[in-house]
Amino acid sequence: MFHVVWKRLLTFAAILLVFACSLTGCGAEEKSVRGKELDYTVVPTADCPADFLSEINKKKINPFQMTYDDGAYCYLAVGYGEQETNGFSIRVLGLYEKGEGICFETSLVGPEDDQVVSQKKSTPYLVVKTERTNRKVEFSS
Repeated sequence: MFHVVWKRLLTFAAILLVFACSLTGCGAEEKSVRGKELDYTVVPTADCPADFLSEINKKKINPFQMTYDDGAYCYLAVGYGEQETNGFSIRVLGLYEKGEGICFETSLVGPEDDQVVSQKKSTPYLVVKTERTNRKVEFSS
């Protein structure tokens, strides 16, 4: 019960913070550097290149960001390390041009308050593919 109340209190505080930032212009500078949105596709694990997936599996216990070029596409992967329960997912906030590079922005989304989760640890990660690029990739969370 305490955890549910605590999570709701934190959610309410986060909403207030976002609202306050929007009133004071917080983040206005970041919007000015955000360029053209880029197309991407979320890649299921079964469709990931085998050698890239092997590297992900070696690193997924810890937070990571990786890129992979198969000659046709650029794959971007992000993981948030080991979580105490299941029910976590990763949301793409954007893939866009930023200066001379591109920015891949994601966030970790926890289980809903009413979601039943097991106490089995999980290692959420996400892979997307986009057009091949020689630009530097910046990861943002």
